[in-house]
Amino acid sequence: MTLIHRPTILISLICLLTSYAFGQISQDNLQWSATHKLTLDDFSIKTKSNETTSSFAQFSVDYQVSGFDFLTKNFNKKVHNYIIKTASWIDTTTNITQSLLYQQTLFDICEIYTRQFRKALRENRKKIANGTEIAKELNNKVMTDFSKRRIDYDRETKFGIDLTKQKEWEMQIQKELLELNDFAYDN
Repeated sequence: MTLIHRPTILISLICLLTSYAFGQISQDNLQWSATHKLTLDDFSIKTKSNETTSSFAQFSVDYQVSGFDFLTKNFNKKVHNYIIKTASWIDTTTNITQSLLYQQTLFDICEIYTRQFRKALRENRKKIANGTEIAKELNNKVMTDFSKRRIDYDRETKFGIDLTKQKEWEMQIQKELLELNDFAYDN
């Protein structure tokens, strides 16, 4: 298995930071779910070449916040975390189970930061009455934090290959998701 090249990491991070202020979830986008784990079908592009990496998932966080949302107590339905299926690939000649676990872990980490964003919006909802610039600032901070965490995960687990470290990360992620359960999309 070839590790991701530095330019690929940079491109991935830039893509992960992408948010669309008034985006819509299309059928191409699969919303994060505690009950649905990524499958081969969630990757529209199937390759048989390990040129850069065994898999890549394009994640996106978008939100819809307006000046009237200061009346809202719960921003959970206004912030979405999803995978863009047509921009995601998987090499079907490598260890598919390991690739899916790696991408699911990244999706779960992104969900932690999505929930933190929802929480930050709720905590700052009165500031939204003065304009939505605060939402952009909060989103930028949370997505930057996510990108840094992703780098830590990739480094510590060797992109999900170190199974001992992978298990440690999975347990920590589940703990954090539980702690932020009030900010899950479904709540």
